[in-house]
Amino acid sequence: MSERDDLSDLVVRDPEVLSGTPVIRGTRIPVYDVAASAEAGLPLKRILGAYPDLTARDVDLARRWAKANPPMGRPKKAISPADPDTVVTTRVRRRGPGRK
Repeated sequence: MSERDDLSDLVVRDPEVLSGTPVIRGTRIPVYDVAASAEAGLPLKRILGAYPDLTARDVDLARRWAKANPPMGRPKKAISPADPDTVVTTRVRRRGPGRK
């Protein structure tokens, strides 16, 4: 089986699954999420911990598939920091009676 066949067999687009978002066959795991984690430099062990149904080969193929098939439309803004262990704190000073 060629790499192209492996890539095309890995990904499924079904309107009934996550509104047609490309997912890894047999799962509801979005391919672009796995690929983004790998491209962001997350350790493979951590990715596999987050997605225990995947193998190292699945992660590599997801990364390759996403690179060959970029999502259409504008890029989405990241909703979390690149390092999920980072905690961001912000103080908001509120004006109360008698404060300027």
